[in-house]
Amino acid sequence: MQIFHPTSVFLTMVVLCSLLSSLAGVRVKYSRETVTKTEGQFVSLKCEVQYDIQNCDIVSNWWYINGNELKPITDPNHYLITVNETGKNQLRSRNLFLSFYSLSLKDSGQYQCDAKCLNSGTEGKGHLLYLDVKADPNKGLQVSTWSGQLKADEALLALSAMLFLSRC
Repeated sequence: MQIFHPTSVFLTMVVLCSLLSSLAGVRVKYSRETVTKTEGQFVSLKCEVQYDIQNCDIVSNWWYINGNELKPITDPNHYLITVNETGKNQLRSRNLFLSFYSLSLKDSGQYQCDAKCLNSGTEGKGHLLYLDVKADPNKGLQVSTWSGQLKADEALLALSAMLFLSRC
């Protein structure tokens, strides 16, 4: 005698999983792709936090990971953090953008977006996102404003001026 039908077991598991995810209160999502840029460029990283306002009064932060120590991003002269939030009924979606004015090699590293429900203490953390900043191959090069042809033209013009002045 079979106690559970396989279809009913499957449906029960699906319902339980969806209930558990809704109880969590907050989800953090963003791209898994490594971001590769050159120093001096602008870049903006995006994190989306989804939550139900009945279950979660929320605060969100970006964290920079340097080695094994988590450090909050706080320097307004180097980073800009902007928030854009939308909602439909009780569901909210908050987009957090971490923008770098001008990338430097020291900005290479792992970044993580996290969110915490203030009322329940439930936390959501995204996976680690790697930002790879490459050295600018043109950094330190001096570009001459005069080409060889321009220097020859300048010398010829000076010689012509001297000859003209000597006849006067």
